[in-house]
Amino acid sequence: MLQINIGSYSFSMKYLFKRSSRNTYYYKRRVPKDLEEHYPKPFIEISLRQTDRSVAAAICQETHLRVEEQFKRLRQGLPRDQVLSNYQAATALLKKHGLTESDAEATGDGADEAKESFLDNIDDTIRSKSTEAEYAAFRHNEAAFPFHLLDEEQRAALAIAKGEFRLNASQYPAEYLRLKRKDSSRKNVNETNNAMNALIACCGDKPPADYPRSDINLFINQSLKKKKTATVLRQLRSIAAMFNYVVLELDITADKQHRFEKFNIPNLGDDAVSREDFTQDHILAIREMPPTRTPEIDCMIHLMLDTGMRIKECCGLLVGDVNLQAETPHLVLYKNNIRGLKNKNSKRLLPLVGAALNAVEKLISTATNDYLFPRYVHDSGDDVKNTGASGACNKRLKVLIGPSSPTCHSFRHTMQTRLRNTECPKEKRDELGGWAKDISDKYGTPSDLKLKAKYLLATL
Repeated sequence: MLQINIGSYSFSMKYLFKRSSRNTYYYKRRVPKDLEEHYPKPFIEISLRQTDRSVAAAICQETHLRVEEQFKRLRQGLPRDQVLSNYQAATALLKKHGLTESDAEATGDGADEAKESFLDNIDDTIRSKSTEAEYAAFRHNEAAFPFHLLDEEQRAALAIAKGEFRLNASQYPAEYLRLKRKDSSRKNVNETNNAMNALIACCGDKPPADYPRSDINLFINQSLKKKKTATVLRQLRSIAAMFNYVVLELDITADKQHRFEKFNIPNLGDDAVSREDFTQDHILAIREMPPTRTPEIDCMIHLMLDTGMRIKECCGLLVGDVNLQAETPHLVLYKNNIRGLKNKNSKRLLPLVGAALNAVEKLISTATNDYLFPRYVHDSGDDVKNTGASGACNKRLKVLIGPSSPTCHSFRHTMQTRLRNTECPKEKRDELGGWAKDISDKYGTPSDLKLKAKYLLATL
C-alpha cells in the first residue's frame, strides 16, 4: 500500500506497489482462497506501465474494478473474462474501420469507397500470410479465396459484408444471453449451454437450418434414454428459442427457416412423477416448529406454507410489497429489479393469513433494509439466491419431518389441495397460485382480497 499526496490531501492506495529496483508501478494483491484454482499463482501482479504515481493510482483503481469483476464472474460459475461473441467481435472490427453493419452490407454508389479501409485490411492480412505466387493467384482469381488466412473476427466481418453471416449452434447461447441481457446469470448460462451441448453431442455443430428433421428425431430418441420426456421437451424449446431470437435480432436470413418446431416426443408426460403433498401431521409440525438460529428460514417456510408462493418469489420480496394496514393484510407480487416472475400470470395480490401473516409481521419488525430476506439477495442487488434458500428450507424440513419430507416446492401443490378441500373455485385457486390466464375484473379490489382471504383462512 502506497501513500499518494495530491495537494494538501494524502491518500492510501491499496494494491499499488513498486519494486525497489524499478520505477514502474504495479497492481498487486492476493487471490482469494476460494478462487486460487483459477489463477496460476497465489498473487495477481499487473504492470501499470507508469512511472508517474498519480497516473498509476488512477489506472490502479480501474484495474482493481476489473479484477473485482473477474472475481464476481468466477463466483457465479462464469468464465473469468467477458469474452466477445463472434458477432460482437465482427461488428467491433467493422466499427474500427468506420462501418456499421448496415454500411458493410450496403451496395451501390459510394458503398465500395466506404468499405475501402476494411477491405484493405483483409487484403493486407492475406498478403502478409501468403507467398508472392499464392497472392498473385488469389488476385487474378486463379485460386479460391484464402479464408483460412483470416482470423475468426475477419471471417465473420467479411461474411456480414457479403450478407452471408451465419452462426453454428455452439455460438447461439452466448449471443442469446447477450441479447437478452442474461449473461450474468449462472442459472441461465448453465441451462442454455446444457441444452445446446446436448444437441451438439448428438447431431454435431451446425447452423440451425442445416439440421434436418431426422437430426431432431435422433436427438429426441437419444435423449429419452437418459431423460424424462418433459426435460427433453424443455431443452428443445430452449434450443428453438435461442435459434428464433438470435436469427431475428441479427437478421440471419439463411437460418430463419429451421426445423425446430412441432416436436414429436413419444408418450410425453407419461413418465412424470407427481410431487407428494404435505400431510396434516406435517403441516401441524411445521406450524409448531421451534425457532432456530436462522429465523429467515423459519419465516420463509411459514410464508410458503400459507400462501403457496414459489421460493424465488419469496426471496425477492421487498418491505414495500407488504401492506399490513389494509382491511385485508396482503402483499403484492410483481417483477422487480432483484428477481423476475415465472410468467406474466404470476403477478398477483396475496392475502396474508395464519403462519404467513405472523412470519411477515416478524420480518417487518426486524427489517434493517428494503429486503424481507436480505440473506438471499446477492450483494450486487440484481439477483436472488433462490437455490441456496431452497436448499436451506429443504434441510430444515428434513430435520423437522424426516428424510422423506416433501420439498418446499410441494407447498404450492399442497395449497391447491387445501383450497380444493374448501370448495374454492378453480379461477380463485389459479389466481392465488399465479396460474390464472384471465384475471377477474375485481382483481385487487378490497372485496376480491377479502374473498381470497376467506378461502385461505378456511384452509387453516
